[in-house]
Amino acid sequence: MAATRLLLLCILLTAFQAQSGELVLSQDLALDYAEPKLISHSSTTLIIKYDDWSLSHRVVDSTAIYPKINLSGIEEVYLHSIFLPAQRDSLPKWLQVLAEEQARQFGLPEGQVVEETVGNAKILGTYNQQNEEGYLYIFDRVAIHQMTIAGTEKQYKELIRNIRER
Repeated sequence: MAATRLLLLCILLTAFQAQSGELVLSQDLALDYAEPKLISHSSTTLIIKYDDWSLSHRVVDSTAIYPKINLSGIEEVYLHSIFLPAQRDSLPKWLQVLAEEQARQFGLPEGQVVEETVGNAKILGTYNQQNEEGYLYIFDRVAIHQMTIAGTEKQYKELIRNIRER
């Protein structure tokens, strides 16, 4: 009888583990996610695919945001300026123009900027309803994470809610 209960408990725990996961973003942050249809890793990008939406994650490389432009040392200010136009003033004019263009591609200023804090990390992003894509940058003390979601605004907001401290 006890062996049967132990076996049932193990099966139950295994079933729960198969239905969700934890993506460790850094020593301070994690993302909880439901069981996907597919998880794939390609070069520097992790892709989590579901039946009707997908999520990609990568750590921002300041030398690879744009070809032939090295943003080392100013990548955080630049990425903030995409979402927060007042911060563009501290950038050179050519980089201000680039930030404005990137903001338009993300659907700003029409889109609403998400600005959240999880522990010591800052989250900036927006959802582009026309393209049904969400863009998210997470600035933690170790790295800048970029997440892109192809799906609904509801799925985008759920993704943000699932980012937590570890």
